[in-house]
Amino acid sequence: MTAVQPIAGQPLGSSLRKLDPMLRPRSAVVVGASPNPSFVSSIFKNLLRNGFTGNVAAVNPRYESILEAPCYPSVQDVPWPIDLAVVGVSWRLVPDLLSQCEQKRVGALVMITSGYAETGEAGAARQRELTAWSERTGIPICGPNCLGLAHMPSGMMALPSSLPRLVPGNLGLILQSGMMAPSLIGPLFARNIGITFAITSGNEASVDLADYISYLAADDETQVIGCFAEQIKSPTAFINACEEAAERRKPIVMLKIGRSVASQRSAMAHTGSLVGSDDVIDAALRKLGVCRVRGVDEMFEALAIFHNRRLPRSDGLAAISVSGGAAGLLSDLALDCGVRFTPLTDQTAAELKQVVPEFGNVGNPLDVTGQGVFQTDLLERSLDLLATARGIDAIVYARSFQAWMDADTPVFRTLERSIDQHPEVPLIPMSLAGGHFMASNAADTPVKLPVDRLDGMPFLQGAEYGLKAVGAFMRYAAFQRARGRERAARVSPGEAASNSLRVLEASNTPRLSAVEGSAILGAYGIPCVEEAFAATPEEAQAFANRIGFPVAIKVEAPSLAHKAKAGGVALGVASADEVKATFGTVMRTAEDARGVIVQRMVQDSQVEIIVGMSRDPQFGPVVACGLGGVFVETLRDVQLLLPPVTAEEARGALAHLRGASLLD
Repeated sequence: MTAVQPIAGQPLGSSLRKLDPMLRPRSAVVVGASPNPSFVSSIFKNLLRNGFTGNVAAVNPRYESILEAPCYPSVQDVPWPIDLAVVGVSWRLVPDLLSQCEQKRVGALVMITSGYAETGEAGAARQRELTAWSERTGIPICGPNCLGLAHMPSGMMALPSSLPRLVPGNLGLILQSGMMAPSLIGPLFARNIGITFAITSGNEASVDLADYISYLAADDETQVIGCFAEQIKSPTAFINACEEAAERRKPIVMLKIGRSVASQRSAMAHTGSLVGSDDVIDAALRKLGVCRVRGVDEMFEALAIFHNRRLPRSDGLAAISVSGGAAGLLSDLALDCGVRFTPLTDQTAAELKQVVPEFGNVGNPLDVTGQGVFQTDLLERSLDLLATARGIDAIVYARSFQAWMDADTPVFRTLERSIDQHPEVPLIPMSLAGGHFMASNAADTPVKLPVDRLDGMPFLQGAEYGLKAVGAFMRYAAFQRARGRERAARVSPGEAASNSLRVLEASNTPRLSAVEGSAILGAYGIPCVEEAFAATPEEAQAFANRIGFPVAIKVEAPSLAHKAKAGGVALGVASADEVKATFGTVMRTAEDARGVIVQRMVQDSQVEIIVGMSRDPQFGPVVACGLGGVFVETLRDVQLLLPPVTAEEARGALAHLRGASLLD
């Protein structure tokens, strides 16, 4: 079967092909199914009743048939090849079952069974045995302790959820919590947002989040990927998988929990003390273009907006409404939702004033007044002017309707015409309130779900979550525009690495001195102020006289992580006599003081910036930048970046500092 496609010029890994029996099986058995209510019995019923055309059977020695479908005593008794075995028996029965599956050459397992790493060390040992078995046999396992999976287009519903219908679509879900499946799938289906795969990955003994993302990134049916993640087990593989998705322009929306857990922090001064693991995950997801959301409702709207496959060509965003109050609400909420409406040019504003009634408000957001509901030529002309305006490349249309709208109304047809006439400018319809509401009080009013119209994008529900989705949409478009446009400058590792190694070998302390650190930075082409180590007052005076006054003097003591707090830093030292006096003062701040660092003062800078690096146990090197000096601990205004860092990423990080205005 052909399920996934490689990127041009790159081979498709055999590990992805091994997931086909799990995610696109041609046959399935459910081990442990019975006539009695249970998760595994519900899965068996769903496999029989949702249009799956492959062979399906139960495995349970107590029954000959269940729900009029065959039931066999063991896996080996099944008369046809088995792609997928769903396992719902006690962990005590699993070792013998694994042996049967290996002999039968089952393609993949989905293990609903619990009693593994989630239960303690004994369970963790059992899970390690599962992992070893999977690695030895090459048979992938989803789970254990999961809730199953589904491929909606084929009707392969190996989840216990009871749904009135399956809605195939282009959204793939990967959920590390099984109960998130019904929490997401039901509401998505209610809005006619269809799904390709829904995968609950459980403990991930064999196949993890990164593997599933790689599979969906290469899958032709899947265009948007949604993840609920408790952990990222394989950071390097995860980064590679997200880059594969970005290469194919497939957005990833992730609800990553764990923000409140105190993370392991580095003992290094300043930057290390400011970096927690969730901060690093934020930085990693931002670099990878992953849209991180904070809750389920926010996730719905982000998944909805990415059904629009046409991304804006710039950051230019406009909004149009039929209410002055709504326009004001959008303006207020935009500040909290990471959205910026682009100021209209004088020409566009003048043209709109010729169209909008006098009691309307020409601005951005634009208020065309309630007349826009009845005079669709007013709405159409306003949309046309915004779509053709210089600097506007996406438009939000906000109105009081909710998720459904009568497709035969003049307003709906006007929106469709605007999309047809300006296909390069995404039009984003959004209701001001969320929830499921009728579009009309008339019981016989025909309503259409606009997921199949308006460029395939569902209406966003609720102004706040809708605007957050718009912000994510605009950021992803900017991320895609920046891809390949600029890469971090790579320094040849030869001479720079050799020079750095010589500095490290010569160092006789666990922590580099300031001079040693500057030498390594200099080896990689990063400029530093002129400085020198002085062990005596006379050495400090001689160097200060050579480079010129004023100078900065800093104690060199391994025990001091925060020299300024201890009084070990003196700035603006203006003469040789001051150097001698200051030497004695700063040396008394630490018992292990070895000398001082004398540095040229940088006098033309009003704001200090701190740039440092720490090593995250999962993601490796992390660069931190922020306001330095006295602000570093008081404001803790820091942005994190994962190297290699492009100039554009560095500028973006500085722009997102709370104190960014100080840098202007």
